[in-house]
Amino acid sequence: MQVGLISSAGTEAASPLSAILVFSDVGARGADFDAFDAAAHGRLSAIADEEKFTADSAKTLLVHTSDGVCKRVLLVGGGKAADLTASELRKLGALAVEEAQRRRLKVANVIVPKLLIGTDPVAAVRYAAEGAYLGSYRYTEYLTVDVEPWTVETINVVAPGIESPAVQAVLQRAAKATAAVAFARDIVNRPPVDLTPKDMAKAAIEIAEAEGLECIILKKEEIKAQNMNLLLAVNAGSDEPPRLIHLTYRPQGATASTPQIALVGKGLTYDAGGYNLKPTGALEDMKIDMAGGAAVLGCMKAIRAYAPNVIVHGIVPSTENLVSGSAMKPGDIYRSKNGKTVEIMNTDAEGRLILADALAYAVELGVNKIVDLATLTGACMVALGPHQAGLFSNDDAWRDEVLAAADKAGEDFWAMPLSKKLRGMLKSPIADLKNIGERWGGAITAALFLQEFVGKTTWCHLDIAGPASNDKPEPGLPKGGTGFGVLTLLELVAAAGS
Repeated sequence: MQVGLISSAGTEAASPLSAILVFSDVGARGADFDAFDAAAHGRLSAIADEEKFTADSAKTLLVHTSDGVCKRVLLVGGGKAADLTASELRKLGALAVEEAQRRRLKVANVIVPKLLIGTDPVAAVRYAAEGAYLGSYRYTEYLTVDVEPWTVETINVVAPGIESPAVQAVLQRAAKATAAVAFARDIVNRPPVDLTPKDMAKAAIEIAEAEGLECIILKKEEIKAQNMNLLLAVNAGSDEPPRLIHLTYRPQGATASTPQIALVGKGLTYDAGGYNLKPTGALEDMKIDMAGGAAVLGCMKAIRAYAPNVIVHGIVPSTENLVSGSAMKPGDIYRSKNGKTVEIMNTDAEGRLILADALAYAVELGVNKIVDLATLTGACMVALGPHQAGLFSNDDAWRDEVLAAADKAGEDFWAMPLSKKLRGMLKSPIADLKNIGERWGGAITAALFLQEFVGKTTWCHLDIAGPASNDKPEPGLPKGGTGFGVLTLLELVAAAGS
C-alpha cells in the first residue's frame, strides 16, 4: 500500500470512500462535514441526526451518498477541535484504511481538516499518512488459513492547496518511520522459539547491512570479557547464549567532537521469571519483554530517513530468563560491568540487571546522553495504566527534550520522580545494591537502580511496560506488539541533531 497527496478540495477528489473528522465544538460539526453534506444534498446531516452520531473520539458512521464524486463518506469522531492531537489524525487515517479494507476497496481518501490547513498543514499530512500506514498493519506470518487478502492499494491524503517538496519529503519519511514501527511490531509478536537472542542479533545485522550502519555483536565470551556479569547471570538459566547488539549511525563528516547519543533497549526475548517463576496467566505474553530492544532496532532501521547530525548508538542486551540448575538464585551476588556488586533478591527483576551492564557499556563509549527503554515494571502500569509510559531522568532539560519529541511523535509519556527517599530500599548489608526494593514505588526504585550505572552522564529511562502491547485492537494499534517508542526515538535524535 502507498500513500499519496491530493491538493484539490475534498469534495472534488473522486474516491469510492472519503474519511473526514467531525467535531463537537466547531459550528454544527465542522467545515469539512458541512462541505460534504452540501455536496450530498444534506444526506450526511440527515443520517447523522437519525443515528444520533456523536463526535466522540474514533466513533464512526459510514454514509452512502447517492451522487457526487464520493460514493461513501466515513464520519470519524474527533472530539473537540480545540483538543485536536496527532493521535486523532492518526486514527482518521487508520480508520479510513480499515473501512476501505472491509469494503474491499482499492482506493480511499483521507481529508485533512480545514482548520489545520492554515496552521501546520505539513504536520497534519504527516500524521494522517502515518495513521494510514499504521492502520494497514497485519501480523500474518504464522497464519495458513483464512488469511484475508489485502485489497487497498492507495490512500490519498487530501490537503487543498498544499503542494511542496517539503510535503513529499514528509510522506517519504512517514513511510520509512511506520515501516520501522511495523518491524518492531513484527519481532515483538514473533514467538520466542523463533526470536532468540541470536535471531535478534541477526535482525540487527540485516538492518546494519541495509542501512549502512556499523555493527558489533558481542557473543558470550566477549560479553564475559567485558565483565557484563549481570547479563551473564540472567542468561545462566538458558541454553540460548546471550548477545550484546551495538549498531552505530554516524552522520557524514562526523568527528571526535560530534555529539553522541546512546539508545539502550531491553532485549529479553522470553522472561519466565527465573526461580521467582511467573504464575500461569503471566507467562503467556512474556515474549513481549524485548519491546524496548525492538524500539531501538526499529529506530536504527529508519534513522537515515531523519539524517540526524549526531552519532547514534543503538545498544540491545539480549537474553532469555529461564529456570535450570545453573540459573541465578535469590541470594546470589554478582559484580556488574562498572564494578558495583548486586545482591539478587528477586530473579524476576532481571531487566534492570541486563540494562545496568548495557548502560555502563554506553557510558564507556563516551556518549553525551542516554535514553533507555524497557518493559520494566508492572508498577508503572499500576501508576499510569496501560496506555502511558513513565519517564525518569537525572536532567530536567533532557527530560523536557524527550517529552517534546514524544509529543511530536504522538506517543504518551508522563514524567515521574526519582525520589531520593526511596533509594534506601536498594541497600544491602552484604553488597552495594539489591536488585529490587519494597513493594511501594516499584517503578521508581527500578529507575533508581538503573541510575547507579550511568554515573554523571545525562540519562532518561522510559518504562514502556503498558503501551508496548495491546490487549485489544484500537485504530492504528493492533492487538499485540505496538512498536511504541520508535517514533519518539526518531523525533528525539532528529531534534538533537538540528
